[in-house]
Amino acid sequence: MFYLLFFNILFFAFVTWRRFDIGISLLFLLLPAYLIRLNFGALPSTLLEIMIWVVFVIWIIKIYKHSSLKAWFTTLKHIIKQNPSLFIAIFLFLLAATISIFTSINTRSALGEWKAFYIEPFLIFIILITYLKEEKQINNIIFALIISGLATSLLSIFQHFTGWMVPWEFWENRNTYRVTGWYGYPNAVGLFLAPLVPLAIHFVKQNKNKLYFFTSIIFIPCAILAIFFAKSTGGLIGVLSGITLLLIFWKKTRKYILIFGVLSLLVLIFMPNNPVRDELLMQDNSGQMRIAMWGETIEFLTNHPINGAGLASYKTLIYPYRVDKWIEVFHHPHNIFLTMWVNLGLLGLIGFVWILVWYFRIGFQNLQATSYRLTPNLLASMTAIIITGLVDSPYIKNDLALIFWLLPALMIISTATTRQEEIN
Repeated sequence: MFYLLFFNILFFAFVTWRRFDIGISLLFLLLPAYLIRLNFGALPSTLLEIMIWVVFVIWIIKIYKHSSLKAWFTTLKHIIKQNPSLFIAIFLFLLAATISIFTSINTRSALGEWKAFYIEPFLIFIILITYLKEEKQINNIIFALIISGLATSLLSIFQHFTGWMVPWEFWENRNTYRVTGWYGYPNAVGLFLAPLVPLAIHFVKQNKNKLYFFTSIIFIPCAILAIFFAKSTGGLIGVLSGITLLLIFWKKTRKYILIFGVLSLLVLIFMPNNPVRDELLMQDNSGQMRIAMWGETIEFLTNHPINGAGLASYKTLIYPYRVDKWIEVFHHPHNIFLTMWVNLGLLGLIGFVWILVWYFRIGFQNLQATSYRLTPNLLASMTAIIITGLVDSPYIKNDLALIFWLLPALMIISTATTRQEEIN
């Protein structure tokens, strides 16, 4: 097994060295590789993390080899100058993550989360905003994500009929009967697939590349079906929110989607014995557990508003605040904003919200630009993440953190393309 992984890493390094753009696309294609865990002495790692560092090291070598360090620094300086608000927010966010190592009760685990969820995704973000120049490169990365999502969707659909690889508690217990994909738990399927659907719709709308088009046509219903079989309500609502936002952006469908939304709301309110309404209003068992979890977390944050719990500490420190101590203690409070606050403290929450404010402000400012038509889909994709994040934490996983940082990187490129065409 070790030798197989070793040769796979060597092959990935070779491909990345010869064709750096293909290497980056492979990185996003193989996002589930974080599930393959390795140890280098006392240092735990994953195959995905090794791939990230291979990309980073080769990128550094190529900059020095081509004597382009000054040009790269000029590019980065220009991007920062064009987006000062974003980089202030990022600085606060990463500073808070670094401080949270020292406020953690488990420094070793905190260091692992710090590099996997914050530093490594940020490194890829820096590479993307300074390297990506062509629409083809961007499309290749999105296509790689869609292929990864399609594989996850097909596996989840297959699991629904066979139970293959599904842990007992989600399969043989027919009260749950949920698929899990590669991940071992159902909600991960929705967290991964939800933000990819709006990106796939971009290829369907463009209809320029037949391979991209037909793959996306297959992926979209498969992804929705996989999320449904995983019974990830947050993921389904996230996908629906992203698609709804796109339909509102398109003038031809805006009026109809608003009418449909009002009618759907009335049905949910007045239809008796409606399990969908109970789930949306958090009146079922899962909703009640989340409400209790949020209440416990808010009580904890009331006593620790500045520092929070620190990285990798929530599960231990929240226990004295638990009301129902017989229920499983989760690793995070199933709300993306509470998760950021409890992990990174108030400074980290401010930085995170600031990043989102920048993202949507810039996105809506460039929404009417005729040049770069990916912007509506980027807004819809982040909307899917945030809506899903109201009942879960679609960031605290290696793959989800990379997807999150990909979106502002693409938004920066979108903004730069629009400005350049205005100048031209």
